[in-house]
Amino acid sequence: MKLSNIHIQKATKKKETIFMYTAPSLSKQAKLAHGFFTRIGGVSTSVYSSLNCQANCNDNPENIVTNQSLVCSAVGFNYNDLRILDQIHSASVITIHNKEKTTSCLQADALVTSLSGILLGIRTADCVPILFFDSKNKVIAAAHAGWKGTVAGVIENTILAMQNLGAEVPNILTSIGPCIQQSFYEIDQAFYGGIVEQNNSYERFFIRSKQADHYMFDLPGYCVEKLQQVGVKTIDNLEIDTYSNPNILFSFRRAAHENKNSSKRAECGRQLSVIGML
Repeated sequence: MKLSNIHIQKATKKKETIFMYTAPSLSKQAKLAHGFFTRIGGVSTSVYSSLNCQANCNDNPENIVTNQSLVCSAVGFNYNDLRILDQIHSASVITIHNKEKTTSCLQADALVTSLSGILLGIRTADCVPILFFDSKNKVIAAAHAGWKGTVAGVIENTILAMQNLGAEVPNILTSIGPCIQQSFYEIDQAFYGGIVEQNNSYERFFIRSKQADHYMFDLPGYCVEKLQQVGVKTIDNLEIDTYSNPNILFSFRRAAHENKNSSKRAECGRQLSVIGML
């Protein structure tokens, strides 16, 4: 596996400058657009400042549509081309066979298609966004890999759905975008046991925390392992941390820690990661 460095790009649309990270392997592909967007350059305010793309929150719905439109424009698509999901931390995958199909009301955590002109989108704020592309057979996918979904098999199911559209695993390029890194992802003994009981070798994704019976978990490393297990060779792990970059990226765990003395649930925006064939 080759772990590549990232580069950051900016795209300007309607006097709004928004920032996205891109993956080296995907950036080399013709007629492919992708980006791991940040929180910078949108129109939302307060805790949602500013490129919040999460629906069903206390942000103004018009702001969310504007932000999603800015993302689409930045990669050469229209807002109506965007397909997103009601993400539920599952292993469920939706395959898009028709450009007229809407997906925002469907509960799943990955999208797959072989159609051009469709932009697949995944929203995250600590969980792992993974983008996939088979350059030979022209199949793309986007997955939301939280720990629950990853344990349940969302990565394996995404690859299987791509294969059902003609993709071949040796041709699949993948990229892991900004997510919470091990230094800031503390979990308890029960969580640790649930992962390690799958395979004792998974102990390597944990280091002991300063707090008794707690560990720091390497979620993106665990996702890399899952990709390698199904035969994926090209994995760009951007190694960008959401928790420690408050001015650039949303982080739900950071918001929860900042709100720990409040009786109300922490509010936090979501950044959008997208991929589409032009």
